[in-house]
Amino acid sequence: MMKLETDRKIIQDSLDAQKTQAERNVLGQFSTPFPLAVDIMKYAKENTVTDSISFLEPAIGTGVFYSAFLHVFGENVSHTALGFEIDPHYYNPTKEFWKNSALEIKNADFLEQQPEKKYSLLVANPPYSRHHHIKSDKKKYLQEMVFLHTGIRISGLAGLYCYFLMLSTRWLKENALSCWLIPSEFMDVNFGKALKEYLLNNVDLIQIHSFSPRRFAIFRCFNYFIYRCF
Repeated sequence: MMKLETDRKIIQDSLDAQKTQAERNVLGQFSTPFPLAVDIMKYAKENTVTDSISFLEPAIGTGVFYSAFLHVFGENVSHTALGFEIDPHYYNPTKEFWKNSALEIKNADFLEQQPEKKYSLLVANPPYSRHHHIKSDKKKYLQEMVFLHTGIRISGLAGLYCYFLMLSTRWLKENALSCWLIPSEFMDVNFGKALKEYLLNNVDLIQIHSFSPRRFAIFRCFNYFIYRCF
């Protein structure tokens, strides 16, 4: 398993190096460190209630969470898996890398897709794109979708990750486990009101984990949230 992860990381680093920091900022493309992905997947395994898992990753990149899933759950675990990647720069090498696995990868925007089935485990580090990088017509569409599916009105100042989290429930089975690595900023600003309302009233929140900057300095202002859908 570690050779698989080593090979994946080489691809990740090469693809990242071919983009400027500004380009990655617009699309919010910052990969999760594998040790952190493993920590999250270990907690997910402790709280998984089924032996047959349907795995979903809305912004898969090169598949670090799927790599961590196989590492923690074991390669022989009964599962299906689906990932979305909007950027062909990452999609094409990732699809080739995982072609002999159970992972299906689609070159599409998760936020514009309709679920064909529902999943029991979602793990994601969604794009950290600020609101001014979201086109006005898309922002209006996403705000309407959030209200339609949650009954919550979301501010136009919300980052893209808020829409990912709030629109994911329609993809999940009852009692599905959902794990999100997202910025902690929403807990202290006005635009975060909608996301806080969602976490308090629309799901069963299990855990909020804040990171020590000594271990994952790049994620010192991030938390991961784990909850069940009802």
